[in-house]
Amino acid sequence: MSESGVADAAARRVREMYARFPYPSQDTGEQRLTELANLLWLFSRETSYDFRGKRVLDVGTGTGHRLITSAQRFPDTQFVAVDVCAPPLEIARATAHAAGVGNVEFRQYDLLDGATDLGRFDVVLCMGVLHHLADPALGLRQLARHLAPDGVLFLYLYGERGARERMRRKEILSLLLAGANEGDRFGAGIALAKALGFDALEFGWHRNADDARSRDALIVDSYLNAQETLFDMNSILDFMRPSGPWQVMAYGLTCGSRGYLLDTALGPPMLTRTEPARHLPSAELAAAYERLELQQKYRLIELWYEPNGYTLLAYKNGGTRWFSRDGRVRRNSLSV
Repeated sequence: MSESGVADAAARRVREMYARFPYPSQDTGEQRLTELANLLWLFSRETSYDFRGKRVLDVGTGTGHRLITSAQRFPDTQFVAVDVCAPPLEIARATAHAAGVGNVEFRQYDLLDGATDLGRFDVVLCMGVLHHLADPALGLRQLARHLAPDGVLFLYLYGERGARERMRRKEILSLLLAGANEGDRFGAGIALAKALGFDALEFGWHRNADDARSRDALIVDSYLNAQETLFDMNSILDFMRPSGPWQVMAYGLTCGSRGYLLDTALGPPMLTRTEPARHLPSAELAAAYERLELQQKYRLIELWYEPNGYTLLAYKNGGTRWFSRDGRVRRNSLSV
C-alpha cells in the first residue's frame, strides 16, 4: 500500500473509532468537563480579552460537552462547533438542547476538506485533533485560513517526553492484540487494558472516567488510537512554520496528573505556574539560565517537567494588539 493509502486507512480507522466510541462522553447530563471553559475564562482574565460579540470556531468538538460549558460561561459569544463524525454531533446537539444552550451551531465538517470554507473567526479552537491527523501541518493550514487577521488560535497537542509510559502501555496492548479478531479489536483492547490495570488514566482523560461508556471511550482514545503524533516545542515550531508567520507560546502544560501555566521567567513561586527558579539553586545557575535564548529556556522546562501535552496559543501579527508588552503571553511567545 502506498504512503497516501496508509494515511487514508489510518484516517478511516480514526473516524470509525470516534463514531463507535464518541468522545469525551455519551452522557447528555455530564457537567464536569469544564477544562475548556476554564481555559477561556483564564485567558480573558489574564489578557482582558473580551469574548462578547466574538465568533469562536471549535474544530473536533466531539460530543461537545467542553464547548457547551464554554458557551454557558460566555453567553454573548457565538460558537460554531464542527466534527468529522456524525454520532458525536448527535450527542452534542442533544446535550446543548438539554442544557438550554442556544449560542452554539453544530456542523459536520472534515478539517482536511479544502473545498469547504466556514468563514473567518476571532478565536479558533482545535484541542486534541491535529496529532491524530496523518499530516498535522496540513490541518494547521486549514485552521489558519479560518482565523481573522487579529484572531487567536488555541491548540492542544500530545507531548513526546511525558508520553513514554502511555506509549509503553500502548505497545503492550498492541502486541497482545496482534492475534485478535480485527472486528472486535476495540472491545478486546478495552478488556485487556482493564485486566492490566491500564485504566488509571492521565490528566485530561480522567474527568468523567466513572461512567462506564465514557471510560471505555477514554481507554480507546488513550491506548487504541490508530493515528497519533507526539511533539516537543522544537517539532511544534517546525510544523507551524510553513503556515506562518506565527507568534506561538505554550500557554499551559499537562504533566502526569497536573496542569501548569507556562512561564520561563525567574519570578516568585506560583504553584499554578512552571517555576524555573526551583531548579536553579544558585545565583550562577540562574545567571546561566538568563543568558539562554527563549527557545532554549523552553527546552529546559520540557526537560524538567516532561509534559504529556501542550496547550498552545498562536496568533498572527494582527493578534499582537491583544497582549501587553510585559505580560506573560508576549514574554513567552516565539516567532516562527
